[in-house]
Amino acid sequence: QMYRSTKGASKARRDQINAEIRNLKELLPIPEGDKVRLSYLHIMSLACIYTRKSIFFAKGALGGLESLLSSQDLEEFVQTLPGFLLVFTGEGKLIYVSENVAEHLGHSM
Repeated sequence: QMYRSTKGASKARRDQINAEIRNLKELLPIPEGDKVRLSYLHIMSLACIYTRKSIFFAKGALGGLESLLSSQDLEEFVQTLPGFLLVFTGEGKLIYVSENVAEHLGHSM
């Protein structure tokens, strides 16, 4: 009897975690077609990256660069680079990957 209740509680927790991960997936600012292919691990990783990025940029970490370049200007600049752009915090946490990374690595999210 105790085994069944523990098993049921464990399944209920897993179901709740999975539901929250699906909610996170819907909040990610990526195209719907890309969301369909994401594993739960990818969803959690991207949620962490977007959270770090928003905290980083909210602190004005670019020292006024955001006032010089709009996000569209930045994306156009990145497209002219002979590669792709990765941005990390001082602690080494990834906070930005340019859209053209797939062109160079042959993979997409």
